Amino acid sequence: MSDITLSIIIVSYNTAKLTSLAINSILDELRENETLLQKTEIVVIDNHSSDNSTSVIKKIISKNHGLINCILIENKSNLGFAKANNIGIKKAKGEYILLLNSDAQVTNGALTQLVNSFESHPLDGTTSTLSSQKGRLDHLGILSATLINPDGSYQAQGGSLPSLFSLFTQMFFLDDLPIIGQLLPTIQETGKAARYKQLLEHQLTNRLFQKGWVAGTAMMIRKQLILDIGYLDENIFMYGEDIEYCIRAKKHHWDIAIDPLATVFHYGSASSSSQSAILGEIKGYQYLWAKHQPHWQRRFFKLILLFGILVRICLFGSVFYNKDKLKTYQKALTLID
Repeated sequence: MSDITLSIIIVSYNTAKLTSLAINSILDELRENETLLQKTEIVVIDNHSSDNSTSVIKKIISKNHGLINCILIENKSNLGFAKANNIGIKKAKGEYILLLNSDAQVTNGALTQLVNSFESHPLDGTTSTLSSQKGRLDHLGILSATLINPDGSYQAQGGSLPSLFSLFTQMFFLDDLPIIGQLLPTIQETGKAARYKQLLEHQLTNRLFQKGWVAGTAMMIRKQLILDIGYLDENIFMYGEDIEYCIRAKKHHWDIAIDPLATVFHYGSASSSSQSAILGEIKGYQYLWAKHQPHWQRRFFKLILLFGILVRICLFGSVFYNKDKLKTYQKALTLID
């Protein structure tokens, strides 16, 4: 059995400064927890960066040699987020594996809190498949830190698992409606009401709260879950791989939650544009429906997506005039097959 408790995997792509800040934030915290420091490893996978990322990372590794086991894997091409993370996961020896974005920084105590939360929720296979025990965290497999924006505000993340209803709520802004928007499922909890609901969840409890899916930005995974369901789906280059992984985890009765006491600063879209994120989300939804949802839903799914995009074109073209968003959603129309 490995003596490593925690493996931290960071995928780097042209984010030299941010990646160095991410690694140093890990080291700063672990210096305050000598026990965890000795049982932690860092695996950095560089996706063929064209900046000075690899040289910066090598300097950090050299400087901290003997303090922590940290390795750099240099890919010969940009393999995407899922495939690069899988390379790291296959190298990882830890009981818990943290996927950490290169544009994220852990705050003091975050790693310790996440590990402690896992260890305080041992697996109980006798009740994990019972519908009557749905609210219990008796099979915790994926745990996300609370994401914080650079200005200190909470960053919305995660949401309900994909369904026609949760997609409709998102695409037609129902999650922006006061009160009722807090009660409706939505894939992306980015609407005003959905964000307010998540804010209350963070502020009113110190306990873990369950989600359908959580972002891969700061996602800690129990090793047993990986052995159970496998790796990230490498057919997804970027965007949607975290949702897809959580869908599979849920199908195998694993619980997914956010820890309000573990916080991670996330800058967001450091290695990609806003347009890439929106288009990637649309492509991701199409892949998820093709892979996981019943065939009869396909027609309804396309109609919801199509009319949702058309609504956005109308809004950004004539009401809230935004040339960039208008062009993005006009391009998104071409993705609907």
